[in-house]
Amino acid sequence: MSRSSRWNIDTDVSQGWTSPTSDDRATSPNFAGRGSAQPTSPTSPSSSVSMQGDHLHIPLRRKISNSFQAFPPYTDRSGRQNGGSGNSSGNTSGGERMTYQPQSPSYLPVHERVRSDSSQDPLWSTTGINLRMLFRKKVLVRLGLVLGVILLWIWWLISTFEFQIEMWSYRKSWIKAELDSVRPLKGCWRPENISPEYNMTKHLAGKKHMLAAGLGLKRGLACFDYASTIQQREDEPMSDLLYHTYWRSDLIPWGDRQTANIIAWLATQPLSHSKLIVWSNGAEHLRANEHMNALIQDFPDNIEVRQAAVLEMAEGTEILDMLKEIAAGGLYDERAWVDGDAVRLLALWLYGGLWFDMDMILTRDMHPLTESEFLIQWDCYDKPDLQMNGAIMHFEKHSPYLCETFHIMATSPAPTPNSFSWGSLLYSRLHQRHIAEGREPFAILPWCFTDPRNCRNDNRFPDPFYPDPSRLWGLPYASRGDHRRSGRELHEAAMDHIFAIHLHNQWLKEFPQGGYVDRLITGFRSRVERLKSKLAKRAVEF
Repeated sequence: MSRSSRWNIDTDVSQGWTSPTSDDRATSPNFAGRGSAQPTSPTSPSSSVSMQGDHLHIPLRRKISNSFQAFPPYTDRSGRQNGGSGNSSGNTSGGERMTYQPQSPSYLPVHERVRSDSSQDPLWSTTGINLRMLFRKKVLVRLGLVLGVILLWIWWLISTFEFQIEMWSYRKSWIKAELDSVRPLKGCWRPENISPEYNMTKHLAGKKHMLAAGLGLKRGLACFDYASTIQQREDEPMSDLLYHTYWRSDLIPWGDRQTANIIAWLATQPLSHSKLIVWSNGAEHLRANEHMNALIQDFPDNIEVRQAAVLEMAEGTEILDMLKEIAAGGLYDERAWVDGDAVRLLALWLYGGLWFDMDMILTRDMHPLTESEFLIQWDCYDKPDLQMNGAIMHFEKHSPYLCETFHIMATSPAPTPNSFSWGSLLYSRLHQRHIAEGREPFAILPWCFTDPRNCRNDNRFPDPFYPDPSRLWGLPYASRGDHRRSGRELHEAAMDHIFAIHLHNQWLKEFPQGGYVDRLITGFRSRVERLKSKLAKRAVEF
């Protein structure tokens, strides 16, 4: 729209003004007839005023100034021009009628608060906005530079250094009670207190295998390589070995997963010198199980199921009274930890031999390890509260180590259900007391011998309940590529060195088909089938 465009505003003259008569319209040069529109001032063509009937038409300019008068100047009937409300000389004589005379330029005060001339804005307002925007840009640029430097520094640290952060927190009161205060031994190692059924000669004999490396063996495949050094000597006669395990028949029914672990035992141990006792709180129920019954029928000389009557097994030991106190409610916890810890110690005290938990898959002959009494290391981190594990342990019949263990149990508070009170914490106390009195402690197998998953990501076994990984230990798992050996070849070689794989009670999970545990169990089943064929052939020949 051009600058000469006009907007007509109809103003009712009757409100605040006297409606002009026909004489006024004729004599006043500022009024024209109805329907006509004549400019008021020849010098301001853009601000003409016209009257149409009783309405006053006022053209407005687009540009409205900040400064205005409350009432614009007017011209009376005599032609005298008077100022607005701001002009004191605008008095008129009584009876005179005033006609509205807009001046050029015309401004309406109602638009003051709506429209303003940007050229009239104060300079400091625009400058302040520009300064704020400039300041924000500088701050953002500086923050971006700082963030880029930090990210570059982090990338350099990660690519240059290997970070190993291990952190634990313990209450000072617990450290003082469990680690710093060491009580004396009972005296089970005194000659008069040693049972005649304990093989002291074997205990004092020189050892052919060093079961403990003396180092953490956390780097690379060092632990698996060390396990390969423990081998059965050809000049050493093989002795008979009694194995023990325990199953709570009231928690989970015996099925394929449990049978697979017994299959692994049959496939890896020399059956001519091995026998397994499966202890259970429901022996009759377990014997009637179709899977267990088939195992007993196929290997009657190697597998036996016995009732774990804990109180009867504890007769003559120092923990009998403790067991009677907790037998009513705290012995058989929902995870079978308290009763399982008690059964393993009592079974070895009564018969001696090698204990393994039912969640262990044995992968090698255990005979080379049995020249020493031992427990196993919990993991490669050597945490104060989880140093040792009894999932696999070996002690001789009526061992003084077990005698001292019963003394600690009897003189300590009752175990908490679903806790390690009679597990890792108990073994740590036993180990500390022997060292404090200058007595040689039992051996501790390195972590990878029986639990190769419990270490760092770069050297532990993959999760057995997941498919085989694409890469293992920095190498492609399935193919060699540019490397001399694939990750799978290194993995299978390590499985030949270790003695067991610990599954940590994950009974409700299944092994993925074709995974490394599935392949391992499949191989064991084939080996056991061949053993069954040989035994059947011998029975026919006999």
